[in-house]
Amino acid sequence: MTKAITHTYNLANEYRLHAAYILMGACAILIFFYAVNVYRVISHTVALQKVTTSLTSIGSAVGDLDAHYLALSSQVTPDSLSKYGLTQTQVSEFISRTSTLGTVATIGHEL
Repeated sequence: MTKAITHTYNLANEYRLHAAYILMGACAILIFFYAVNVYRVISHTVALQKVTTSLTSIGSAVGDLDAHYLALSSQVTPDSLSKYGLTQTQVSEFISRTSTLGTVATIGHEL
């Protein structure tokens, strides 16, 4: 009887040791996955902050360029354009929409 009790006790201790190793291994695996997920969250947060900073700087640059464009475009007048050789011309030839559109379409040059 003592032999059976000793055998049962040794078997229970062995299973308890295996169960403890399995639990420690599972905890180690879960800690690893937790650390990986924390790293991913931190890296995504840093990337999001970089993108937000970049977006803010690009928006500010576009705003500055828009203000510069408005300042320059307010100075453009027909008189200032004539300094660069741009003058108003008379239109001497044009395509009539009524009579020539049908003949152009029948020749094969569809608009």
